[in-house]
Formats: sequence, structure tokens, C-alpha cells
Amino acid sequence: MSTRPATLSAAAVVEALEGVAVLAVGLYVGIEAVIGRPHDLASAVALAFMAVLGGAGIIAVGWGLWQVRRWGRAPALLTQIFTLIIAVSMFQSHRQVLGVVLVVVAVVGAAALLSPPTTRALIDE
Repeated sequence: MSTRPATLSAAAVVEALEGVAVLAVGLYVGIEAVIGRPHDLASAVALAFMAVLGGAGIIAVGWGLWQVRRWGRAPALLTQIFTLIIAVSMFQSHRQVLGVVLVVVAVVGAAALLSPPTTRALIDE
């Protein structure tokens, strides 16, 4: 296994934290669907299931980056792109603070993934 540069460590941590956030939202939606009164129970449960599964997948990608696995880079970049898309949605719904936080997280994650030390570490895998 190659030595993991700080930029790759940062990318792995950002990715894993994004996964934890998605997983937490999925669990929250699932709990609310069961104990609350959702407008559409089937949709709420399906959304919760997809979010929990997606969060677990994002965490797995973060783990792959932490272990300096080349395959983790592309899905991690996709995560950053989707984070930017969600940030735009936050801006449009007048949640500017959350939008700014998401933009910063996505830019930091993408910059760490595309940095030369990360590229070298993943190429030398």
C-alpha cells in the first residue's frame, strides 16, 4: 500500500463525513416515518432506505480512499458534484448558510481529490 498524503486523508475524511450525514438523514427520515405521520408512508420508507444505503456506500468510498484505493476517486468526485447540486437547492430554498457550508465541503473535497499528491498516491497504488 502506498503512503497516504495529507490531501488524500482529507478527501477520505470529507467523504466519510458526508456519508455519515446522509446515513443520519436516512435514519431520521426512517424513524419519523415509523413514529410520525408521513403524508405517504411508502415514499418516506423508500427514501429512508435509499438514504441509508447511499450513506453506507459513501462511507465505503471514504474507507477505500483511506486505504489508498484508486477506485474510490471517481465515486468520491461524484459525491462532491451531488453536494454542489444540493447546495444550489439550499440557496434556492433560502437556506444560504447550509448552502455555503455544502459548497465549502464540496470544494475542499474535490480539491483534495484532484490535488497532485493525491493523484500520485492513487497512481502508484
